[in-house]
Amino acid sequence: MVIELSPLVHIEIVVPDAVKAAEFLNRIFGSEIVEKEFSDTLSNMGVVKVVHVKLGNVILQFIEPSSEKIQTLWSEHLDKKGPGVHNLTFIVKDIRAAARALKQEGVKTLIKFPVAWDQFIDPEDLREKSPPVHMIGGEEIVGFRFELAESPYKEDKTPEEYKV
Repeated sequence: MVIELSPLVHIEIVVPDAVKAAEFLNRIFGSEIVEKEFSDTLSNMGVVKVVHVKLGNVILQFIEPSSEKIQTLWSEHLDKKGPGVHNLTFIVKDIRAAARALKQEGVKTLIKFPVAWDQFIDPEDLREKSPPVHMIGGEEIVGFRFELAESPYKEDKTPEEYKV
């Protein structure tokens, strides 16, 4: 099965200091912090600090593990490998089918997590129910993990970057 993907949503990078990374890119390349409301929503979960930066035509999602007491995929990455690319994020049409196809290739789902899309997307634009986002392995084969989700938007409200 070939899994159809949206354009790249973002590259997720684990760093010890997300703000410092964003400030560096701003000084050197004039990059701007974007998706602040989305970043704040994710940061408010208390597990990681998130900063989104637009660098050229790519969105970088800097992830800073925020608690040494809670072991996460992100803190584990930082502890074992240091700063670096954690995953590439895409939208797929059917997350369950995508996860099954990857599992058949020996790549398993590491975690699933819900996102409170209604906290930063107009509820009028949201589809009724969005399945959880899936963090799927792959680093042993391609050097990064996959973060896959279905679009949270109603069909007629889906922005280009979320279209598959």
